Amino acid sequence: MSHREAFLRALDANEDDVTARLVYADWLEEQGETEEAERQRAWPAAKEWLRKLCEEEDDNADAYYLGVNTLIRAARSALQDGSLIVDCGANSRMCDKLRQDCREFWHKVSIVTGLPLPEGYAENSRFGCAC
Repeated sequence: MSHREAFLRALDANEDDVTARLVYADWLEEQGETEEAERQRAWPAAKEWLRKLCEEEDDNADAYYLGVNTLIRAARSALQDGSLIVDCGANSRMCDKLRQDCREFWHKVSIVTGLPLPEGYAENSRFGCAC
């Protein structure tokens, strides 16, 4: 198994392992992969920003709470299929916050998912609420 495979397996087992992620970033830097190294270094802060967003915009911890992993999965799908539509369930506060912080949200999602942002991503984004 290569070093890259070992790092990726470790991160797959525990994506929130900051130490492993930072060691991986250093290894990437040594391999000349500066851009990916920087993304890996930015990953913990981006994930934390998304986690706080979910906690702060929780509608009183009711049944409609959209957790960070659910939000990231929805955003990943929206980037992959090109729709840029994120469903916030029945959480109108979350929708409002995502609309307000649209650029910051997509920037953090791009870091966490490793997916590039398409041209016009902010202008073409839609955040839906079932309220």
